[in-house]
Amino acid sequence: MLSSAWLLYTRSTGCTPLGQGQWPRFLVFYAGAYAVQHVARPLKLACGLAGAPVGNWLLRVTSAVLGGRSSHIALVWLLGIQAVLLLCCLGAVAVYATQLVAAVAV
Repeated sequence: MLSSAWLLYTRSTGCTPLGQGQWPRFLVFYAGAYAVQHVARPLKLACGLAGAPVGNWLLRVTSAVLGGRSSHIALVWLLGIQAVLLLCCLGAVAVYATQLVAAVAV
């Protein structure tokens, strides 16, 4: 969270928070980002609870596709797919962050 706020602040102002007189402004910027993150927490919980039936359905369908085997095997498959998708997303974020950092002139 702190590194994201740092990057966004540097990008929006063109100054590093360590510059003279920039720290109080950065703290205000960071407090706003922190507040938005915590306001969104109930929304994230609601989305997780709303998505639980979809997860159960995916587990049943995957189990049926695998020949009606144990739901444990289907769960391992789904977790493997989720891990691959997560790594793809993290790779895309790393590529984007590298381009964003290269664009920030410090």
